[in-house]
Amino acid sequence: MEKEKLDSFNIPNYEPSIHEVKTVVISSKLFTINKIYVFESNWDPDDDSSDQGQATNINPIKSGLNVAKCIRAVLEPLIASHFGESILDVLFSRFARNVTKHLEKRKGKHSVIVLSLSKRKN
Repeated sequence: MEKEKLDSFNIPNYEPSIHEVKTVVISSKLFTINKIYVFESNWDPDDDSSDQGQATNINPIKSGLNVAKCIRAVLEPLIASHFGESILDVLFSRFARNVTKHLEKRKGKHSVIVLSLSKRKN
């Protein structure tokens, strides 16, 4: 792998806080916030358990593969266009193993902010 390709690859990811989301909506003066919720969702879309620790009925290897498939569905075109398709299988196989190692220790969660808005009347 060429160092220049690695150095030039960047996927910026930003996850705002609920406070930041509220601030942007309020400052736009276009909407009123009716309700705002923050949900935690498991990394693995097949894992519907709600506990914070490692679930006993969830297979971390299967979950690691599921997470890798979901991420691959989104990132494959970007990675393939920058690095070529030949690295994809090895890359996502390694990613699945890394996710599995994490899930063997603790659950993987991400936050989802859901808003109910009304258009402001001028």
